[in-house]
Amino acid sequence: MEVGCGAGNTVFPLLDDIYDPRLFVYACDYSSTAIDVVKSSKAYDEQRCSAFVWDLSSAELPPQVEPESVDILLMIFVFSALHPDQWIQAVENAYKIVKPGGIVLFRDYGRNDLAQLRFKKSRLLAENLYIRGDGTRVYFFTNSELAEIFGRRFEVEQNAIDRRLLVNRKRELKMYRVWLQAKFRKPTNAS
Repeated sequence: MEVGCGAGNTVFPLLDDIYDPRLFVYACDYSSTAIDVVKSSKAYDEQRCSAFVWDLSSAELPPQVEPESVDILLMIFVFSALHPDQWIQAVENAYKIVKPGGIVLFRDYGRNDLAQLRFKKSRLLAENLYIRGDGTRVYFFTNSELAEIFGRRFEVEQNAIDRRLLVNRKRELKMYRVWLQAKFRKPTNAS
């Protein structure tokens, strides 16, 4: 299951690369426009995928997904869009969806990423929480914050910082990117 699937840039390559008939992917996003894009794609196959609108921080689980039925939950640049007040509910939802022994694969913005350093002070909502021009929020995490947030319910298997220097030679720009990449496993003895 991918939360925050956007236009399907992860879901469709996944379905294209893995031909296992047992593979079924749930793709959800907060944006109904994004889900419309996924469903209108030629690659969308309801026999292998179900796309629907769902807010990770909502009080209800999506009716399309049975509790404790998901082996792998992808959260790629989605958690940072949540307000810190929504994190506990979002982790609780992830915990309820993932089966015991299942895993959350996480990638998001790290503290002092170039995107954070470029924000003007007028875009700051709270410490390390900003608002973009399109009205969406973005938070920049540390490893210790992730361990605290997810460690309440999941075993932290990986919690790494991915620092990269990207160079645009044509424009002579150096871009220092900081992303966090983590794996959170639901305990096998979870009830």
